[in-house]
Amino acid sequence: MWPLAAPACASYCDEGARGTVWAVASKPVLAYIYGPPAAGKLKVARRLAELSGLPLFHNHLTVDAVTSVLPFGSEAFSAVLHRFRLDLFETAVSTGQGLIFTNNSAWSGPDGRRRFAAFADEADRRVRAAGGLTLFVCLNTPLAALESRLGNDDRRSLRKLTDVRRLRELIEECDLSPLHRTDLEIDTAMMDPEVAARAIQTALPDDQWQTDLSAPVTGRS
Repeated sequence: MWPLAAPACASYCDEGARGTVWAVASKPVLAYIYGPPAAGKLKVARRLAELSGLPLFHNHLTVDAVTSVLPFGSEAFSAVLHRFRLDLFETAVSTGQGLIFTNNSAWSGPDGRRRFAAFADEADRRVRAAGGLTLFVCLNTPLAALESRLGNDDRRSLRKLTDVRRLRELIEECDLSPLHRTDLEIDTAMMDPEVAARAIQTALPDDQWQTDLSAPVTGRS
């Protein structure tokens, strides 16, 4: 959710993506990429990191670190995980460093959507307080495409969700709509990681770019 005081903005629309592009200079950006399991968050984020030069702080880094000590999903686990992430966002931005973050939007359990939205809003609040901006990017794709990706070797190596039945349960019980009307929305069934990453890069402030967007791109999934 970008600040209303941003000096200029324009709508962004391409096949498979739509949202708001903001022309804001000289502020570090948190590119917050979210979506359900198998939406392609990590692949898109890795390519965006290569294009933009922004460091990638994906959700599995913190999950793996905290689960080495605390049980996954426990109250203590969640508390430490959230503090870890929020502190890193705030500290990085306060030093002028932008970054890319990925997060699973299918939070299960009581009030999953509310808790997911509350964490995203707190991340945005801390980033703005530290002098930065947040670009929220919602990745989504039809259930059939999500299911087809569950068996990928990359998912298994990172111990991601691979169970089709559990994926269907999550999709059925969770609200996966964009958090804000200005979020950049990308259908990863329409865009492969290269094109999706370039769509996100286009939405970043100009001074975040470190590659030539006029370079030809190819590929649709």
